[in-house]
Amino acid sequence: MSEQLQITVEPCESDSDTCVIKLNRVVATTPEYYSTVEEASDSPLGAKLVELQGIEAVLMQDRVVTLLKPVDGVEWGPIAETAADLIRGHFEEADRINSQRTREMNEAEKVLFVEIQNLLNDDLNPMVAAHGGFIEVVDVKEEDIFIHMSGGCQGCGMAAMTLRQGVETLIRQKVPRVRNIHDSTDH
Repeated sequence: MSEQLQITVEPCESDSDTCVIKLNRVVATTPEYYSTVEEASDSPLGAKLVELQGIEAVLMQDRVVTLLKPVDGVEWGPIAETAADLIRGHFEEADRINSQRTREMNEAEKVLFVEIQNLLNDDLNPMVAAHGGFIEVVDVKEEDIFIHMSGGCQGCGMAAMTLRQGVETLIRQKVPRVRNIHDSTDH
């Protein structure tokens, strides 16, 4: 299990255009800068943060999230509080998914995991991101894939259709060795 998440919002002057949020966990291994949901389509957390009312851009690097807004924009207090809640929810969901893993994947499973996640990121996630969703691989057991649909996908009435007609069709066309595709989302 991951260590308990700690979030610290550094004090922001009301006339400042930046707000820095520090965590004790990594949010991005390389610098990620987003000013639109489309730019953040491969980052579920980035997409949620850039959608916040009053935010112009988001920079995520290592254990730091920097929010940017116009100097004369809305006050930082409510934005920072909402951003911290989104970050907390993001990591709680990731921890829940990771806690469901009961074993380590072998090398072939790891290769398939990366292949399928890259396929989803390139071909499907940009489309579902337009609706606030994100689809990710959570496990691979032999040739069986376990996916999780989050954000706008979770609980959506179209999730089953997206799974059957989008995810399954795409994976079976591009990676025919996949045997079964399971939805591990708590709809």
